[in-house]
Amino acid sequence: MAEEILKVENLARHFTLGKKQVLKAVDGVSFSIKRGETLGLVGESGCGKSTLGRTVIGLYPPTAGKITFDGIDVGGKKTSAQRDELSRRMQMIFQDPYTSLNPRMKVLDIIAEGIDNHHLAANRAERTRMVVELLRSVGLDEEHANRYPHEFSGGQRQRVGIARALSVNPDFIIADEPISALDVSIQAQVVNLLKSLQKKRNLTYLFIAHDLSMVKYISDRIGVMYLGNLVELADSDELFAHPLHPYTQALLSAIPLPDPRAERGRSRIVLEGSVSSPINLPDCCRFCSRCQSKGKECEKGIPPLVEVRPGHFVACCHVV
Repeated sequence: MAEEILKVENLARHFTLGKKQVLKAVDGVSFSIKRGETLGLVGESGCGKSTLGRTVIGLYPPTAGKITFDGIDVGGKKTSAQRDELSRRMQMIFQDPYTSLNPRMKVLDIIAEGIDNHHLAANRAERTRMVVELLRSVGLDEEHANRYPHEFSGGQRQRVGIARALSVNPDFIIADEPISALDVSIQAQVVNLLKSLQKKRNLTYLFIAHDLSMVKYISDRIGVMYLGNLVELADSDELFAHPLHPYTQALLSAIPLPDPRAERGRSRIVLEGSVSSPINLPDCCRFCSRCQSKGKECEKGIPPLVEVRPGHFVACCHVV
């Protein structure tokens, strides 16, 4: 059994919008990731996926809960050495390659920022050599080092973003919807690149996306989020074969099938009702307003994430 590299316990990240308004972007989420594993995180826009990723990596301070990365408390007090260690070992690939790269800097300097900050190169010649090796590792050439971001396509920019994340030899990378801003023809190339790099460098990923087919392809396990809560967590194949939460079932039923006959013959789950406002959420099942099986027991509190099959966790009163 691989050891856990990341453990998240009852994590919450709330935003105060006014004297009485609180947006509960992430509210009581727990999970762990093993070294070398890819955990996919899915859910519709506004469910808290990106906020969770940014809180895990330390861009947002947690409102409550605990994040432990290889024995270091990410949200707690840290020594200068621990802060440096975390900033090197945990990296992030951002969603939009058009805005995540500084347009005034050449690619050489963009990728070398981490190398400079952590003093990984002995001199400028070694700095340049390291950047060129990183460019080649993501499918770009040495000549690309002296270009500016606006001279690249979207897929090439995202490759630059990946090279930047790799520049400090991280152990753990959060990929925050890294393919959503790219053309469909480029998405598979970027995902294949991430898989190849993971194998070569023994990387661990938290892969955030809303494309379930792509998440299934890259992930070992998948977590499903809804309005700040983790409602289901299971191995990738298990989740697709036996979805238990009604929200997961609805998400999977929306994936188009490549066979036209099978696509015409199947029935989709159409969710009725409206999504609850994430501001001042009630302390009950967040999916109540759209669930076809809701009952009075669903209003008695937020259902906990319970293991109902080996390695398969679900938060639903009607399943447990």
